[in-house]
Amino acid sequence: GGELSITTTALGHARRLLRRHAVRDGDGIYVTGRLGGPGAALAALLAGRAPAPEHRARFARPVARLAEGQWLAASGAHAAVDVSDGIVADATHLAAAASIGIELDLRAIPVMEGVTPRDALVSGEEYELIVAAPGALDADAFAAQFGVPLTRVGRAVAAPAGEVVVLDQGRRVAGGRGHDHFPV
Repeated sequence: GGELSITTTALGHARRLLRRHAVRDGDGIYVTGRLGGPGAALAALLAGRAPAPEHRARFARPVARLAEGQWLAASGAHAAVDVSDGIVADATHLAAAASIGIELDLRAIPVMEGVTPRDALVSGEEYELIVAAPGALDADAFAAQFGVPLTRVGRAVAAPAGEVVVLDQGRRVAGGRGHDHFPV
């Protein structure tokens, strides 16, 4: 080929795996942190404006939630994915892998200042975690230990496999798609 291609492999171990396919009907769906900063920074940059400093920081220096993921696994979460393509797109990855549906509550989506929940739905490169757990997770203990919120944003439902529905006060609204790596 005419282009350089580099492939890397990382090996490691985990005490408890959080697999995409482990979401079950009735699970609570949670997200770490506040969303929307990277999307807002990118929109500003593409429009020729300087992004807000907190948005730029989230875009330029994302933080991997490794310790948070370990805490969540130890606290009962059994499925997870990072929010890299947007919460709707990544919830769809969970739902499809588990052959389940997911409902997200638009008003519960935690956002950074200056970002709307609707914009946060498709903001990618977040590196926050979306997780599923069969019981309630202790959001107060999580926030105290890690300094970021843990917010219940929805639930897994027996619905068509891979379907993610965004609800606003019980009414279905358009959720957007997020990033699609393989557009048709």
